[in-house]
Amino acid sequence: MRYYYPDYFKDFKCVGGMACPDSCCHIWQITVDRKTLKKYKTVKGPLGKRMAEKIDPKTGDICPHGDENRCEFLNDDNLCDIVSELGEDYLCETCYTHPRHEEVYDNVRERSLAITCPIVCKQLLERKEPVEIIYEDKKEIEKRDRKFDEELFEILLDARDNLLKLQQDRELTISQRMALSLGIAHDIERRIRARNVRSRDTKGIKAIFGIKNSFTDEEKEEITKILKYYKKSNAFEKMRKNIEDSEDTDWFKPDEEHERKKILSDILFTLCTMEALKPTWIPYLQSVLNIRQQMENKEYDELHCEFETKLDDIEIEQLLYYFTYVYCCQSVYDEALLAKIKMAVVNTLIIKELWFMSWLENNKNITIDDKVEYAHWFVREVENSDENMEQWDSLMQRNPRFSLENIFKLL
Repeated sequence: MRYYYPDYFKDFKCVGGMACPDSCCHIWQITVDRKTLKKYKTVKGPLGKRMAEKIDPKTGDICPHGDENRCEFLNDDNLCDIVSELGEDYLCETCYTHPRHEEVYDNVRERSLAITCPIVCKQLLERKEPVEIIYEDKKEIEKRDRKFDEELFEILLDARDNLLKLQQDRELTISQRMALSLGIAHDIERRIRARNVRSRDTKGIKAIFGIKNSFTDEEKEEITKILKYYKKSNAFEKMRKNIEDSEDTDWFKPDEEHERKKILSDILFTLCTMEALKPTWIPYLQSVLNIRQQMENKEYDELHCEFETKLDDIEIEQLLYYFTYVYCCQSVYDEALLAKIKMAVVNTLIIKELWFMSWLENNKNITIDDKVEYAHWFVREVENSDENMEQWDSLMQRNPRFSLENIFKLL
């Protein structure tokens, strides 16, 4: 078994209680695993009674309460009554591990620290040195999943390794790194789709069991060439010229004046149509949209240019790197690599735009705590809802608001 994790993964310690600017014990559905649920059934006294009343015995769902959907066992001091009375050994798997996350693949586990946690988010944004992904091999036996596309997964691992190295190349602007990341994902996904066309034409045993054809040597060689191509020092300029030649337009320049503002406003509006975990989320987005609408286009552009000069590209790099590491290999299940990298880029751009709006509202000032607040809030609203994650991924694949052309115009 191989384990991947960022180099800061094992250093995390929860501060808990009122010392934490937020709490991971509200605005999302916490489900108790079966093993812990059995343990809870043996608890006596008032706490045991609360467990019986507030935890669904079939699903393990803890009934949230209040405006912010607080966990039933989160007290007024933002501490867990279960831990206070029984100790950490009585926490369910989700609560014990959070914000640590483990993505399960065949014979591979990918671990990360979710920036839905403000402490993790702050540590990441304050970090100046590049993050390194560590891997460890352990002698653990796991039953192999015959349907798992191991060949595609190896290609995705290689692609992600190249993407992460590119995103840490500080000789390039952060916009160039985003554009090249999207280019890599687009070109590799085309080769994945080519294999799919051949697989659909397959008959016999493979067709019956849904087994995909292997990548041809030519397809593998093309993918290798793509990764080498994007390592060249002039890769960005070549990509830009290729787009101009094929599309008869420069995607990196808006067709109309102030188009950038409209594209970002449309994206923020899309967030308003998704499930809100915190009751103040949609009203906040609506207030942001109202402020943007009242601004003159020229004023917006000038202020945005000024804000860009105040930004630390390393903070943007860390966010882009985080999202790419977490999302990239998930495309082994739907083969939508481009959508995953779009999510990484768009998430980063949204956070940057929320920072811009905060900077405006605070007389052109923004603190690290402000940045943490808006970054972790946005990610929590999207990632802590399965419904939102599915919708967000689908939007990246199908909605014209999230076309490559639109995203490039934001860079």
